Amino acid sequence: MKPAKRRPSYEERNPVLSKLLDLKTRLQKASEDKGRDTKFISTDKIWVMDLINDVRNNNIIKLSREDGLKCNGLWRKYETN
Repeated sequence: MKPAKRRPSYEERNPVLSKLLDLKTRLQKASEDKGRDTKFISTDKIWVMDLINDVRNNNIIKLSREDGLKCNGLWRKYETN
């Protein structure tokens, strides 16, 4: 009898989508923080949600350079300490 095959985890199947969802969660936490200026958070959140929808609908497995740089900037901008 052969051992059962392990199904790849969600992060292994689409690591880009997994990281974008983590970024969305970080933006959500930042918007709930009372000490932060929420002026730009909503526009950043809309941009991330549009990117998530593009990744889901078009089965994107790699982001463009511009999108990657913007995501990295958002990760740094909304760092939690």
